Amino acid sequence: MNIENYRLLAGLIAAHPQRQVVGRTRLQKEVRLLQRCGFPTDYSYTIHFYGPYSEALQADIGLLEAFGLVHERDDVSQDGNRYYILRAEPTAALPETDAFDGQISLLNEAPTVVLELAATYDAFRESGSDHEEALTRLRRKKGSKCDSGNLEKALELLAALHLQAT
Repeated sequence: MNIENYRLLAGLIAAHPQRQVVGRTRLQKEVRLLQRCGFPTDYSYTIHFYGPYSEALQADIGLLEAFGLVHERDDVSQDGNRYYILRAEPTAALPETDAFDGQISLLNEAPTVVLELAATYDAFRESGSDHEEALTRLRRKKGSKCDSGNLEKALELLAALHLQAT
């Protein structure tokens, strides 16, 4: 366990509006993309069903909850899907996250499906795929999630984060 990861994860959640992040998938993808922007955590990711996933990050959420810095509660959406809300205590806030306020805001405003596509495309690129191959792999893995302008929004998000998208 890297104590800096643990501390910075709590600070990241606290840096969101109302000190909360709605959705584990959202948090996973935000941390992955923020790391690529220089956020000083070092979580390892593997490609999972929803794209890049870090078991260590998920374990750290449990530790943050055990220590009372973050509280996680589950809820059910109108369509019957379960989701989680992570809320940080005020004491979790860190000045180290201030330098990433712009990126956190961009990520927070993006729909979760756009984050999922952006993080997955970026992971494919980082693993050596060129732009066209990453798009092909993304479309194969995510199917209809790439429709309705979501893929274009994901690439725009990566460009706004200054992560190479082409």
